[in-house]
Amino acid sequence: MQTQVTHTYPVVRGGPRAGPPRKGDLGDGGFPGSQFPGPDSSELEILKAFDLHWEYGPCYGITRLERWDRADRAGLNPPRKIRDLLLRHTNEVHYRESSSRTSLL
Repeated sequence: MQTQVTHTYPVVRGGPRAGPPRKGDLGDGGFPGSQFPGPDSSELEILKAFDLHWEYGPCYGITRLERWDRADRAGLNPPRKIRDLLLRHTNEVHYRESSSRTSLL
């Protein structure tokens, strides 16, 4: 005979919850009190849009810059501002990796 989870574990209602962080809490690099600036959301939106444009080829298994270079070599004319943005942030994983990979981090 199967028992329900609610019979095994007590149901707790009310009380304080941690919940997700508020928008302003992580605006300084992802950690409260951090001295490092976080990624610019408008720039990341531009990069996510680049990830979704399939005419530049698949984005799995390669960095965004590698994908941009591959599309350029194939004559697909990817936007130059994407490359410039990626070169400005070469050491930041949120800029370097495609959105399919950064969601795993």
